[in-house]
Amino acid sequence: MSEVNLKTERFDICRTVAMKFGRTVVDDTLIVPDIKPDIKKILDVSARSYITDITPGQDKIHIEGTAKATVLYLPDGDVIGNTKALVMSREFSYTIDAKGTTADDQVTAESEIGSVDSTLINSRKVNIRLGINIGAKICRCEPLELPTGTDEIVIECEPKPPAMDLIPFTPRQSDNESAPTNTCSKIELKKVPIRLADKQFISDGSMILREQHEISSKLPQIGEILNATATVEPEEMVTSSGNTRLKGIVKVNVLYEDAADTSSDSNKKSLLRNAEFTIPYNEQFDTPNSMDDMECDAEYTVREIYTEIRDNLDGEPRMIGAEVVVGVSISGYMISEPQAVTDAYSTDGSTLTLEFSETAPEQLIDTKTAQISHKFTAKRKATDAEILGVCGVTIEKTSVDDLKIKDNTVYIKGTINAKVLCSSNDENQPLYAIDCKTEFEHSFDCDQELGNKVACDAKIFINHLGYTISGSDSVDLRMIIGISIKLVKNDRIKTVTAIDREESEDTEQRGMQCYIIYFVQSGDTLWNIAKRYHTTVDELVKNNNIADRDKINVGQKIKIMSLT
Repeated sequence: MSEVNLKTERFDICRTVAMKFGRTVVDDTLIVPDIKPDIKKILDVSARSYITDITPGQDKIHIEGTAKATVLYLPDGDVIGNTKALVMSREFSYTIDAKGTTADDQVTAESEIGSVDSTLINSRKVNIRLGINIGAKICRCEPLELPTGTDEIVIECEPKPPAMDLIPFTPRQSDNESAPTNTCSKIELKKVPIRLADKQFISDGSMILREQHEISSKLPQIGEILNATATVEPEEMVTSSGNTRLKGIVKVNVLYEDAADTSSDSNKKSLLRNAEFTIPYNEQFDTPNSMDDMECDAEYTVREIYTEIRDNLDGEPRMIGAEVVVGVSISGYMISEPQAVTDAYSTDGSTLTLEFSETAPEQLIDTKTAQISHKFTAKRKATDAEILGVCGVTIEKTSVDDLKIKDNTVYIKGTINAKVLCSSNDENQPLYAIDCKTEFEHSFDCDQELGNKVACDAKIFINHLGYTISGSDSVDLRMIIGISIKLVKNDRIKTVTAIDREESEDTEQRGMQCYIIYFVQSGDTLWNIAKRYHTTVDELVKNNNIADRDKINVGQKIKIMSLT
């Protein structure tokens, strides 16, 4: 008995172990600084959160982050301006129980504001309570070795007659007769295609973007900046050896008050306005494990927004200086498509003894992306003042509510929660928010039937957001919704790990061929038939003019030229 040398290939894959979710609360009291007026009424509270550190441990994941809130309020007393702002920034920590997690696991996490509550304690104190939803994805990186072939083993054997000349038998030639020979393989291998996300990497970084924006000379000068928001709109991601280049824009919206005209005591109020501008970015990040033309994804988190009023060349406060700190998490992988050996047999009559092992790698079925145009209308409450202007629109939350897989189609339903900040002429309500939500649907058609064992990971992001005031009571919103899905399956695969070959003792009969008519039975495949009669699938296909080697019918007649 001799051992057949199997060829193997190594792949570095990450397997999703679990998804864990948790919720924590940031509860704090804001005290109005001495330089600001008392609070008469809270107009709006906006908040955001982001993760600063992730530490996996034994059966747990420790997460740290920061929550920020901005309180816009109506001041009490005779003061300049009709809206003031308070800012809160608090750190939080949370530990998620995750049985089976180790310090070597790769964990990514996201946070979002789930709820915002405010309570006015007195004119100098306001309590802010933020509910923060946290989601963590646990992946385990491990090597995977798959058998993909054997060292070539050949023998000199008699040529098989053409398919059209099949006869009941082929006489052996005597030893002194010279006969043409051809080279044929002794071992036939059954291979299964596997699609893997190979050589995966995750790399974190940040970028600091700065810009100056000057407002029109037709507008009043800037009095006070109240709030600023920023959103990232990526355009391009390209990986190369050791680095990744990201390109896109950051949209900045700054809410501010005009400088009040104090020339007369009767006119100390000012209007709310918003300035919108973009900051382009074209940044290169060190990603040591990246390679050329990898599949790449980047997730962005706006961490800090700093703004200040600056004078222009004429010495007028018409410039807004902005600095935006954006956290970036870059991930990538190389698609590998090996053919794994799952069975083998000999075509020359020798006996093969096979050893097997089972594995369940995360197989990548398909990835799809789409952009859909979506419109909806935000309407004010009957108790709110008429809309004078829009001071900004923010996306508070995106969610996938329902995901179904049927045949070769993925159906997605989702919800988008938005906030429209409106201004009015009402002195008691100069600013208010319209909280609204809209639902959307989309479907992806795939090239193959997906089945019940396929899992789908879906992400929703907003590529563009615009608005139009459609009247005194409503605002029309339009957006481009980006949707990406990743389809995977974890079917167990039995692969060959060792092959031992034992030569047939009846060497005299080796090479004798016979002509067989076989009728296909239920459960038969061409591979099973070829293995039983020591021929090959290619020979069966050729000799029987079979169009689809994966489809044969019960009762179908198969002509076989086989060893006796």
